[in-house]
Amino acid sequence: MSARILKGKEFHPNFDNTSLGEFLFERCEKFADRICQIDADLDQSETYSSVKTRTTRVAVNLQKKGITSTDVVCSCTNNSLDNSIPVIAALYLGAKVVNLDPTLSARNTQHLLNLVTPRIIFVEEESLQFIEKCINEAKLSCEIIVFGKSTKYGTFANMTLPCGEEKTFKPSKTDIDDTAIMFFSSGTTGLPKAICHSHRSFLQMVEITYNSGYDSRLLLHFTTFYWVSGLIMLGRTFVDGTTRVFARTMEGEKTLRMIEKYKLTSLFVAPIYTYQLTNVPNPERYDLSSFRYLLTGGTPMSTDQYKKLTQLFPKVQILFAYGMTEVGILTVFHPEDDKHLIDTKVGSCGKVASRTLLKIVNPDNEEILGPNQEGEVRGKSGAIMKGYYRNDSAGCFDDDGFIKTGDIGYYDDDGCVYVIERMKEMFKYRSWHIVPSSIEAVILEHPDVEETVVFGLPRGAEGEVPAACVVLKDGCTIDKEEIEKFVAERVSDREKLRGGVIFVESLPKTPTGKLIRNEARKIAIKSL
Repeated sequence: MSARILKGKEFHPNFDNTSLGEFLFERCEKFADRICQIDADLDQSETYSSVKTRTTRVAVNLQKKGITSTDVVCSCTNNSLDNSIPVIAALYLGAKVVNLDPTLSARNTQHLLNLVTPRIIFVEEESLQFIEKCINEAKLSCEIIVFGKSTKYGTFANMTLPCGEEKTFKPSKTDIDDTAIMFFSSGTTGLPKAICHSHRSFLQMVEITYNSGYDSRLLLHFTTFYWVSGLIMLGRTFVDGTTRVFARTMEGEKTLRMIEKYKLTSLFVAPIYTYQLTNVPNPERYDLSSFRYLLTGGTPMSTDQYKKLTQLFPKVQILFAYGMTEVGILTVFHPEDDKHLIDTKVGSCGKVASRTLLKIVNPDNEEILGPNQEGEVRGKSGAIMKGYYRNDSAGCFDDDGFIKTGDIGYYDDDGCVYVIERMKEMFKYRSWHIVPSSIEAVILEHPDVEETVVFGLPRGAEGEVPAACVVLKDGCTIDKEEIEKFVAERVSDREKLRGGVIFVESLPKTPTGKLIRNEARKIAIKSL
């Protein structure tokens, strides 16, 4: 098999010489009368013109507070019509933007605040006491602005009042290779790091997403701006003046109602949340005729669940994307160019994205591998990060500038990419590599199982044996032995659940639904 570097399609870049602030400001003017965003929970909307007015006023007030390109502006809030406003306003000034998620633990929040030391933080009223405590514990001096009412701090509402300077305001001239946005690594294996994206790299990330070909005229997502997917969705809609629809929590029936009400064309949701869609009784009650694309990725999906989704949405293309915050999307199927592959390559996360290079490497000797040979996935594009904030990132790249994803995968003879598992999450039983996600896919086929996570438990000279934490569906009362037998009949001998099954009410997850495998493993060890 001949080894090769896979190359995505080229296309002409549109945003290579503009800052994020200039891009967003110009798009607000260009699409002034269009609906920019809809809060589906409150059934409220806002035009691009309104977004421009409010972001300009906040930017003017941030200028008066002395905010410049050297400062970090932070936000901690759930999705709302307001939470994008200070983000865009700060980008107008070339400031570095970072977002927290209200569901993070106090330990992680304090760590992140210490890491990025924001000059100012916008906080929703419900999270104010939590953030105050975290700031005090982190011993930071940070101005707080409240989304809502406050007699102690300044309010977001006051920052959006009319001001004379708004009529002549223009975004600051900014070096497009300076850091614009910082995201945090998922923290599934340790404390998160701050990932720095420049104006150039983030806009190329948005452009690669745009070029993936799905219809985003009315796109629904649930992730906050803490996650790269949330801000990509924001940037994606600004490209051609489409509408971003958001909600705070993902519930199956509520989501179908939203698709019907707003005539949504696209939905972005993590695989773990798709089970809420397929569990809705009598889904034919809803008019889903506008719905065309279900975008997903980040974690594997079982073949059984994929089939259920195709039955529920027979006219919808289910598009898997693979990537990471450090480099954005690396692979995805194009809904038109790859139509012939989408239904036949179940389990694949697509072909190499536009303007992207990808290779599979033997991490032991750096040999580039050929088709159907498993190795570490490595990628490179103009959307690659600058590095980690206040942290050495040299070890993240190989000698050719490709980012080391830490994922094991391969590509087939058609150039379709398959990602199998995290290198760190695989474990060995009697010298055999065990891939947790493949066992999880089998467990999820059991009709009484809602969620599961598989991991290795130490067993002396044998290495580690597979074990699972399992969440049962409401009303189900099966015993552990039934799960173990169900799996044993469908896997190889080495993949049997020799470590046992632990029933739990819920699994530890990040806010986007990624399972925190090590935390589940700790739960299992404590229960033994």
